[in-house]
Amino acid sequence: MVEVCLGGVIKIIVEIMVARKKIANFPISDVALSNFNRLKDNGLQSICFFNNKGGVGKTTLMANLAAQLSFSTGAKILLVDADPQCNLSQYLLSDDEFSEMYGSDGLVDSIYSIIHPLSIGKGYSDTLPVKRVERFGCDIIVGDPRLALKEDLLAQDWRDAKSGGTRGLRTTFVFLDLIKKAKDKYDFVFFDMGPSLGAINRAILMAVDNFLVPMSIDIFSVWAVRNIGEAVRVWHKELANGIKLAEDPSELGFSVGRKAIKFIGYVTQQHKEKSESGSRRVVEAYASIKNRLPNEVSKNLGWLYSTTKLNPHLGDVKHLASLAPKSQTLHTPMINVSLRGSYTITRKQAREIYSDIAERLLENIVAIA
Repeated sequence: MVEVCLGGVIKIIVEIMVARKKIANFPISDVALSNFNRLKDNGLQSICFFNNKGGVGKTTLMANLAAQLSFSTGAKILLVDADPQCNLSQYLLSDDEFSEMYGSDGLVDSIYSIIHPLSIGKGYSDTLPVKRVERFGCDIIVGDPRLALKEDLLAQDWRDAKSGGTRGLRTTFVFLDLIKKAKDKYDFVFFDMGPSLGAINRAILMAVDNFLVPMSIDIFSVWAVRNIGEAVRVWHKELANGIKLAEDPSELGFSVGRKAIKFIGYVTQQHKEKSESGSRRVVEAYASIKNRLPNEVSKNLGWLYSTTKLNPHLGDVKHLASLAPKSQTLHTPMINVSLRGSYTITRKQAREIYSDIAERLLENIVAIA
């Protein structure tokens, strides 16, 4: 018995030493650390990374930002791969883990395990199918291509939810139940989502506290901001009406007086630069669109955040040569790629970029909390 206790103590000491070493390698400002501690005291924060336009780098942003937060603050983070394409899972899992997880006919312990019991009338899943990914300092609920098969279920039950039906509301709140189960163990839950305004993404957006929009600098991102603002406005109205019509809201097991989701910012990516007189600047066509974004965000999403309390632009993720694809091949965050040569420079740039975004993210969440 003494040996068991001693072993447990040694394990805790080792975990503390490893955590301190990680934090030492990824310093963070005193202000940012103070903001994190304030959020930690307030309880879990759930955030989805969403854009109905594809190809904006949301998965790469989410994975690397989560790693940065974990290593710099010691934050406990759960990543949820709610995209049937499973890009996040492919990024985080090693080749062996990926083959073991997806190579069998019966994929288990995935996001599918969360929603399938509900779809066959068994209610919410009792546990969360969590997998540890040390390289990113996070836990993950891996994705599942079969999740796409549940889109119709969520769409059909949404109609019932809008009318106050208990079954429809319970189905709609499936991801809220996930967040509820995670609240005692994690500081953050991050959701990765597919590029659509479909039923799966709607259920996530109606469950989380905050959402962040990664975007590329092009005209389609402007349209995406408009679509997101309008869709969220309609969904909130319809859900609020459904809850109002519910015969017994207490049966849902959730606080039906939850505050509406909040917009905490956007991150611009993949903009092109050209050298001019020894300096680099964004090419004119991209600069024109980039200059439009703050007004478009304020106009279409301003009702979801306080324009007097925060600057929604969290930062820019510039091209980092081959660092991003290399990190994906190695299943390692960009801030931790250990290769030398040019990778030493781009890794340093990645750490600066994600550190700045992490600090702005914490600042904005505190501002609107």
